[in-house]
Amino acid sequence: MVLRVTADVWLVRPWWYLHRKRALGTTATLAPKTVQPFEAIPQYSRNNWLKMIQILREQGQKNLHLEMHQAFQELGPIFRHSVGRTQIVSVMLPEDAEKLLQVESTYPHRKLLEPWVAHRELRGLRRGVFLLNGPEWHFNRLQLNSNVLSPKAVQNFVPLVDVVARDFVEIVKKKMLESAHGSLSMDAQSNVFNYTTEASHFVLLGERLGLLGHDLIPDNLKFLRALHSMFKTTTQLMFLPRSLTRWTSTRVWKENFESWDFISEYGEDHCLGCIKNMYRELAEGRPHSWSVIAELVAEGTLSMDAIQANSMELIAGSTDTTAIPLVMTLFELARNPDVQQALRQESLAAAASIAANPQKAMSDLPLLKAALKETLRLYPAGAFLERILSSDLVLQNYHIPAGMLKSVHVETQEKEDVPMSYHFVLMPSSSPLLTFRPVS
Repeated sequence: MVLRVTADVWLVRPWWYLHRKRALGTTATLAPKTVQPFEAIPQYSRNNWLKMIQILREQGQKNLHLEMHQAFQELGPIFRHSVGRTQIVSVMLPEDAEKLLQVESTYPHRKLLEPWVAHRELRGLRRGVFLLNGPEWHFNRLQLNSNVLSPKAVQNFVPLVDVVARDFVEIVKKKMLESAHGSLSMDAQSNVFNYTTEASHFVLLGERLGLLGHDLIPDNLKFLRALHSMFKTTTQLMFLPRSLTRWTSTRVWKENFESWDFISEYGEDHCLGCIKNMYRELAEGRPHSWSVIAELVAEGTLSMDAIQANSMELIAGSTDTTAIPLVMTLFELARNPDVQQALRQESLAAAASIAANPQKAMSDLPLLKAALKETLRLYPAGAFLERILSSDLVLQNYHIPAGMLKSVHVETQEKEDVPMSYHFVLMPSSSPLLTFRPVS
């Protein structure tokens, strides 16, 4: 049996003003012919106090992607603005991003996620690759590359993700068939989040959490709630300076720290359990079960503190950033039935080979791969790529001094038909309601 997915579609609040805009930068002056000082860069001004009040009230930065789109339309492909005392230069053209990457050193300097850093500093915990810069970041990243990003690592974890994905589909099928109407309408976002958390934990630590069923183990359910709470409170804190939120958002900081405390303790316990299982298998003469953590321990290049820190940050960093693109892929397929039907035919034709060898999914489903790439183009999980320059740079004939925080805006040519908000990642303001129906 296969499924067909449909969605309730609604239109966003005024997209008309985007439709009436001219091409990028046509309302702005042309780039100068000679190099100009930093102060000559077009400046985007807004009422910072009003913006802070808005962020506090909305608990996040709503419509940030639309605001940036508007700024590029009016000011051209480069502009500067201030966030507190920090000067930021935003660019969007590929050639400018290329110049930035060309001047990067071996250790790119990134703006770190302040609420996460604050927790590690206060608790005296080791930071992982998400929260590091410099040589320590480089060392951690090199160790993780071979076990997370390399083709060999992908070959190792595809079967694990395949097992979780098949379980998820079977549960959806069962709920659909048990429904009196023969169809199932569901909050896709929360269900897919459970799936990505389950799959991520399985790949990293080699154990299942049972998040796809109804009867969840209390500690696993608490872990899931802690992740949700951590993401929610991170959104409320990440856009404003800590010097302000320490007075205005004490309850939010407390909730964020308590969530991270549980996530860290939970991760430490499960990481140790994974290591014990690995050594038990080796003592019994059996090859140890594959997981990212088991491979890192076997290599022995990272300390246990570093392994635990990276494992928790990888789980946190791989759930929302995977769940939201999957939800938006389902949404786009739901309102493009012809593409959905073509994907169905492709998957049916490849079903036997993939069942025999899950690695075939990487080569035998080119249309699905293209659909996922198109989703990431339309709904990029990260709206910005940020770097702090290590040397002076000239972009669009403007001089940008070293130490300047530079933001590369990820633009899309299409207009979204779903209200999107930038929280921890770019996500729907409210979850699309998806309906699954059997297809004969």
